[in-house]
Amino acid sequence: MKVKHFYLLLLLLCLPFTTLAKEIILEENQSRKDNKIEFFAISQSWSNILPVKQLLKDEWQQAPSSSASKGFTQNEFGVRTYLHNFSFSISHRYDYFVFSNSDTANAFYLDRSDLALDTQSEYNIDLKLLHQRSNGIRLGYKFEFEKFTIEPRLGYWDLSATRESYLTGTLSSDLNGNISGIAELQEFYSDRNFLRRRNVDNDWDTDGSGLTLDVHISWKPTENITLLADLKDIYSDFTLDNSGYSEGKVDTEGTFINSVGGIAYLPLYRGKEIEDKHQFELPEQVDVMALYHNTKKFSYLARYRHQGEQDFYYLGFEVQHESSSTRFSIDIENLAPELQFKNNWFTLIFAIDDFDIDKALQLNLGLNLQYCF
Repeated sequence: MKVKHFYLLLLLLCLPFTTLAKEIILEENQSRKDNKIEFFAISQSWSNILPVKQLLKDEWQQAPSSSASKGFTQNEFGVRTYLHNFSFSISHRYDYFVFSNSDTANAFYLDRSDLALDTQSEYNIDLKLLHQRSNGIRLGYKFEFEKFTIEPRLGYWDLSATRESYLTGTLSSDLNGNISGIAELQEFYSDRNFLRRRNVDNDWDTDGSGLTLDVHISWKPTENITLLADLKDIYSDFTLDNSGYSEGKVDTEGTFINSVGGIAYLPLYRGKEIEDKHQFELPEQVDVMALYHNTKKFSYLARYRHQGEQDFYYLGFEVQHESSSTRFSIDIENLAPELQFKNNWFTLIFAIDDFDIDKALQLNLGLNLQYCF
């Protein structure tokens, strides 16, 4: 069973208890202000290939590490309103994922830097890109028990751009610097693609749609322990009915003599360029936190986050002030500190692993402004 299907099953198992949840909501909860409107913006980026800024701009200013394998950036901003226990949001999101290996990253670096390939090495090319940009709405409802709260949110998205690319093969160079290689290419796209195929006559769709499911959980099993879980994209299904599609082989048989008498090459593509249905899923996001309240004003925390098929582990603490709180934690593997400040109307989150933003491999920013009425 897929992880996302397991989460969906758990949610379905919770639904029979919704009637009971309504019956046991505390009267004091019913009398509080449940209506609010909030503006939110979040950007989460990480890479072990290149610094995030260079990877997004495709500026390879330094050689990638030997462990280079993946990177992602996920960004969203919008407006959400709560009317009692119902929630409704409108937002724009941008998701971009890279899955690769060190050979591929090094070959890209040498190519972008106009450097020769190592003639002693054969590069095993393995690259996957996944990108989508969309506008959407989410509808949710918060079910409240005495010590347990669960809020599922169903999202509908209007795609404006998407791409899913796979490139596998080998690449090498001889002593004279002549490159030889062959690769298998499979690619769905709405506009941009490896072969720069143009949608001149609107032969394929640039718009599609998608569904997502998020679940937010809060549970206080004891007076000293609070458990929080944000599960995003645990179910996702995006579709373009008539996407651009390319599938074939790219090799270096197309050699020729250039204007200065040297041997040059023009990659030769053999395959098909058609239109086909494109259906894809987004990697799920899992964020689980446990808080141990040592005193009323001080708590220890442990946190696990899974995003872009990468695991993150945090340890830290939270301090409660008179009308606000400050939370500090550190990603113990990437040594990236994260700071969160929160009060009744404002929340700010900031995390970075290097204060020189040009060198940062991890960068998280979050902002939330809310007004209760």
